[in-house]
Amino acid sequence: MNLKHSCIIVAILASAAAGCLHRVETANLPVAAESPAAPAATIPGALAEPGAGVVFDNAPGHAAVAGAAIWASGGQPGESWRLTDWRGGDTGIDGAFDSDGRAMLPPLAPGYYRLVAGEQPAPRQLAALAIVPPPRAADGARPDNSPFAIDTALSWIAKPGTFACPWNNGDTFATVADLIRLAGFRHVRERLSWKAVQPSPDTPPAWGRYLDNASLFWTNGMAVSGMFHDAPAWAGTAAPRESLPSDLGAVHDFCRAAAAAFGDRMEDWEFWNEEDIHFCKEPAWEYVAAMKAAYLGFKAARPGMPVLNGALCQVPRSTRYNAVFLQNDAARYFDVFNYHTYIRLSKYPEVFADLRGQLRAGGAAGKPIWLTEFGTNAEGHSARDGAKEGMKAHSPAQELVHAETYPKSQIALMMEGVARAYWFVFPAFNERSGFKDWGVMRRDGTVKPIYAAIATAIRELDGAALLGALDTPVGIRAYLFGRPDGTQTVAFWSESPIDTSANGEIAATPDYAREFALVLPAGHGGAGIPGNQKFSLVDMCGAASAAPLATDGSLPLRATRFPAYLSGLRGLAAARPPIPGATTPGAAATSPDLSGTDLTIVLHPSLNNDDFAISGGKSIGVMKNDSGRLSLDVWNLSDTAKTGTVSIAGAVAEGLPEGPFAIGPFGRRTFQCLLAPSSDADMADVVISGTFNGRATTRAVVPVFFEKRFLANCSRHPVAWRDPARWERNTSADEETISFDEAEQALRIDSSWRNLIDHWTYPVLTLDLPAESLDGAIRISFEARSAQDKVENDFKTAKFMLVGENGTPDTYIDYTPPGTEWERRFVDIPAGTDLASVRKIRLGANPYGSRSTIWFRNIEILK
Repeated sequence: MNLKHSCIIVAILASAAAGCLHRVETANLPVAAESPAAPAATIPGALAEPGAGVVFDNAPGHAAVAGAAIWASGGQPGESWRLTDWRGGDTGIDGAFDSDGRAMLPPLAPGYYRLVAGEQPAPRQLAALAIVPPPRAADGARPDNSPFAIDTALSWIAKPGTFACPWNNGDTFATVADLIRLAGFRHVRERLSWKAVQPSPDTPPAWGRYLDNASLFWTNGMAVSGMFHDAPAWAGTAAPRESLPSDLGAVHDFCRAAAAAFGDRMEDWEFWNEEDIHFCKEPAWEYVAAMKAAYLGFKAARPGMPVLNGALCQVPRSTRYNAVFLQNDAARYFDVFNYHTYIRLSKYPEVFADLRGQLRAGGAAGKPIWLTEFGTNAEGHSARDGAKEGMKAHSPAQELVHAETYPKSQIALMMEGVARAYWFVFPAFNERSGFKDWGVMRRDGTVKPIYAAIATAIRELDGAALLGALDTPVGIRAYLFGRPDGTQTVAFWSESPIDTSANGEIAATPDYAREFALVLPAGHGGAGIPGNQKFSLVDMCGAASAAPLATDGSLPLRATRFPAYLSGLRGLAAARPPIPGATTPGAAATSPDLSGTDLTIVLHPSLNNDDFAISGGKSIGVMKNDSGRLSLDVWNLSDTAKTGTVSIAGAVAEGLPEGPFAIGPFGRRTFQCLLAPSSDADMADVVISGTFNGRATTRAVVPVFFEKRFLANCSRHPVAWRDPARWERNTSADEETISFDEAEQALRIDSSWRNLIDHWTYPVLTLDLPAESLDGAIRISFEARSAQDKVENDFKTAKFMLVGENGTPDTYIDYTPPGTEWERRFVDIPAGTDLASVRKIRLGANPYGSRSTIWFRNIEILK
């Protein structure tokens, strides 16, 4: 998802055991009714709420520190107001606006409040306000290993005009940075455009606001995870290349300059973003070559600084990309593994287990895992008009789902061994034609309830060690944290669809309230004394409530879907520990080890576009003919001249020098090679390696599929796919048409969904037997491409299904989802499949977008 996206941002801006739990009683209770929606306010800085117009003048973004008096302006003179909590409960604080429409709120305790006027059951919300605990002092405070982090994209999506800012003289950068500091974050993420700061190779980079904002964060006690992409044309992005620079020397020099200029302001650097999807058109082996150059550049300026790979973001089991990425010795060139995900919490255990397995297999076991983006789609498309035309906004109910997700997902990631996670995204930001609202902030410049939920989670859990999950009754989840002072905190809640649902839009009702008791271990200090005040209980947004009485060694508690925190405990033991995970880069974050493998020689292969197609999600080179051309750049990214040899295994290769050759400091040698199959196999890993000055280099690995050989040795049986009338609609779409696209000479499926239910489309073709019988088939071949109303054009999954006589699929076969360009797909038929009984096929995918177009053509049965 994912600027999520520089491209997205540009487009949007341009278009504008000792302890256990026992359940006592279970009941589902509805949440308080929300106010009806109304048109957006027109007053700058006003909330897009009924009767909006009130601004808290001395609380930028409508967030303030506990204990401060808050001034409101913009009210109706003489109108009475009252303050409620975030669920609509009465706080007992009320008053009236003076003749100038101003009012002063008394000092408030932490929580999230709503200023309302009018009578129940439908009062008008005038404004909302987050009150947080005093932040840690910024002076001398520098980032620690906190797992809590935020993706800010400050320099891109907090520019003036992107949201209303009647504070700080309209300084949007300062306002956002201050809000992030007040929330308690120590780690933030930023973005940078290479071509914007260095459009010409003849001038040094002009860092501008990127450096200014990194300094702004630094002076506020935070440090930045830096990331860049958008390479300039002069660095080798000209056609036929798409995005990655081919000049690895330029990559090295830019990264060295960036690391030097930003210094300690950047606590780490990432190279590129989500290269396994649209941010990079080139295949995995080319990305890894560029990443190696970037790593060496960063380390040349700051040897001890951690370097991250550009985040991978596809579900591991659905892609070959991760495996090829790691085959290319990528793990030698990152200190922290970087990943992005927006999947549901219920899928975390499966996905992260798969990811950890791939990292072990790829030599990256033991490296910390960070998510420099994570978030949710659970709240669905935004339901209300926002304060900026064309940008929809969360309803109050959707804001609560958004807030509920944050602490639950953060703890779930910690249970999976994730060392740090950056929530996407802090400033106001919309995607998907404005219908997806991502921000912690609103377009009116104010913060949502998730802000208070974040600040509370940081206050209650930061610096504490996750000990694991407690033994809980059905429907209750509780996680135990150990604090440095020897006390313990339990984060607990009642399960909702946020925890259990794999897909679909989630509502904020019911509460899923459940009563249960926390049984304290014998000898717990103070336990069993009525009125014991050792325990602290706060809700999701930070509001404290009366600590439960400790009677007969237990604490009666009420859980709802919204997490709460109970502190002051001792002696509890977790029933299920978290997955072990490294928390710091450790010794890996050092200068490249030159005593063994020579990391500074980088092998950069690229396949000739006329001889090869790229398939398998940018992870396979498909050789179209009997041989194919490969260009190999050998880079020496060091200040020492080197002499060595290069060899190719897995294919017959012509064009490499027979003996040693020399490369000067920061030099390059280029060789044109001709590859041909070296065995009867249909596919082989072409492995390129070298030895220079007596040390081995890291590998470049290019998986190659010999298409002509395979097709020559099989029989091909075309399927009559062109007639749309042969295809039966089988979809969850609200609207779908199946047609023949003359321009593409392809079957075209146009689908649209009005909500975020599970999106899928799998049209059914009844086979014309016996002509189209699959009996004896080895593979199915077809071509595919796709488009969606979202920049990522990503899919949950894509499958080819075989349907037997009973009319339901008997066999599901995954294939790489269709990309934006035409690519051939080969579907391997599992051994032992009863093909004689197949009567129909289903071919389609599960897109994430609300509108998608998928094209198919040239479907063949290969036997």
